[in-house]
Amino acid sequence: MTGENIRSLNYYYTLGPDWQHQIVKSLGAQLIDNKLLIIPEDIASGGSIFLEVAPGLSVHLLDMTFHVPVAITRLPKDHNYYMIYYNIGDEISTHILGDTVHKVGYHSKLGMGFMDCGVKGVIMPPVGERTYSLRLLVDKTYYKSLAATNRTAEVTDLLFDESKNTLFFYSHIDSRSKVLLNELKREHHFSGSSFELKLKHIALYLLNYVVERTARFEPIINKLSQQDIDNILKTSQYMLDHLLSEFPGLPAMAEMAEMSGTKYKVLFKKILKESPNHFFSNEKLLLGQRLLQSGDFYNVKDIAYELGYNNPGYFTKLYKRTFGATPADVLVSKKMRDF
Repeated sequence: MTGENIRSLNYYYTLGPDWQHQIVKSLGAQLIDNKLLIIPEDIASGGSIFLEVAPGLSVHLLDMTFHVPVAITRLPKDHNYYMIYYNIGDEISTHILGDTVHKVGYHSKLGMGFMDCGVKGVIMPPVGERTYSLRLLVDKTYYKSLAATNRTAEVTDLLFDESKNTLFFYSHIDSRSKVLLNELKREHHFSGSSFELKLKHIALYLLNYVVERTARFEPIINKLSQQDIDNILKTSQYMLDHLLSEFPGLPAMAEMAEMSGTKYKVLFKKILKESPNHFFSNEKLLLGQRLLQSGDFYNVKDIAYELGYNNPGYFTKLYKRTFGATPADVLVSKKMRDF
C-alpha cells in the first residue's frame, strides 16, 4: 500500500467538545449537537460521540467501519490531561507511537493504554472491519486527587511530578472493563438520552477500575522520553511477534532498545508492568489459552510443541499455576476427519 492511498487526519484532544471541529474541517464530517460526529460515507460508516461526564472527565466513543486506509494522528499538546484508551474492535488496529508499530484490538494482545497527552500517537484502523474504541480524558489534577487515596502523600507527589516521572503504560483490558465495553458494543445507536446516561455511567466505572488497578502497580519513578517509549514498545512487539520461539534474552532486547540492561529492565517494567521475561512467558501462556480453545489441535502435547515447549509437562505446570486449571480441562479437541 502506497502512502498516496492513505488519508491523513491530524488532531488533538481537549477536555471540552471543541476539538471535534478539527475533524469537521479536515474530513467534512457532520457535527450534531456538538457531540455526535458523522464521517462522510465514502470514508467510513458510523461515527463517534463525545460527552463531558463530570468536571475533569470526558469520554469519546468511536464506532466506525472505514472504507479507505486512514492514518489518524493524535498530536502531542501541552494540555493538562491523561488519556486512557480501550480498543475492542473486531480486528487488530495498528497503533504507532513515535516510529514504533504496536498492535491493539479485541483479538490482539494489548488493548488498553494509559498515556500523557504529551505523547504522540497514530492509529491506522483496519479497512472493512468494525473499529470500536473508547477514550477517557481525565484532568491531571482530578486524577491525582483520585489516586492520592491509595498512596502516601510523598509517593503521590513523586508520581505526579512531571519533571521526574511520566505516567504511561500498556496492558490488557481487565475483565470488569471488558464486560462494560462489550455491553456498550452491543448497542446499535449513539442517539438518545438513555444511551448518553449509560455511557457516562460506564465511563465513571471504567475510571474507577483504572484507579484501583494502578494502585496495585509498583511505583517506578522515571521520566520517559519519546525515544524510550518507542524503543521499549519495539521490543515488546518483537516478543509478541515471536511467542512460538524461546525468550530472546535480556541482552538482545536491551540492545534492540539501545539501552543498558539495567535501564531496559526498569523502563520495561514501568511501561508493561512486568519484567521482560514474565511478560514473554505470560503472553505465551495466553496464546496457549487461545490455541487450546481454537479447536485446531488434537491434544495438549501438540499445542505445547507449537508454543516451543520441549516438555509438555512443563507447559501443563505453568498453565495450571497461571490459570488454575490444566490445559486438558479447557482443550477443545480437533475432531478426527472421516476419510
